[in-house]
Amino acid sequence: MSKRRQQSRLPRAVILILVAIIAVLGFALWRIYPEYRNLREKSQRAAAKVPRAESEHPSETRPVVAQLYFARIVDGKQRMVAITRELPPGLGVARSSLEELLRGEVPRGCDRPLPPGTRLLDIAVTSGLATVDLSGELQAEFRGGSDNEQVTVYSIVNTLTSLPAIDRVQILVEGRSINTLGGHQDISGPLTFDRELVVPHV
Repeated sequence: MSKRRQQSRLPRAVILILVAIIAVLGFALWRIYPEYRNLREKSQRAAAKVPRAESEHPSETRPVVAQLYFARIVDGKQRMVAITRELPPGLGVARSSLEELLRGEVPRGCDRPLPPGTRLLDIAVTSGLATVDLSGELQAEFRGGSDNEQVTVYSIVNTLTSLPAIDRVQILVEGRSINTLGGHQDISGPLTFDRELVVPHV
């Protein structure tokens, strides 16, 4: 008789243990889930706030705004002015900026800063350094002059370093590093923004 009672009690004990385990798990999930949900919501909000780099998303469809540096004669001297311009989407900010500098509309009273026929062969941005490869016309068609050389070089450098992702620019000609365009401005290494020849646009 006692053996039958023990056998009948055994399933009840198992059931009680299972109920206790379920209750503990349910309580744990009740405590943990709100924290998990809060962490997930914070992660989603943070991801939504991170801006996408235009140069890494060439298919971006929104228009972008950049500062382009065009040449201008002031008191008989070659200088630069910064022009804010909305650029067409699709190429990435860095490439679009240089293409606009090379072929876009020239503002009234300004000149195109790069020699005629100069083409952008390639551009790459890595860790803040933009490496720009331009066609041989940049050097072959350069007109000479110290100020003119600085304006030619820094129209490229200042335009690109005005972008948030770029702080240095390395200029190449036909894939090669050169010392200067005309013997005045060293371009053998990376260059940074320079406002020496920048004047207000009036």
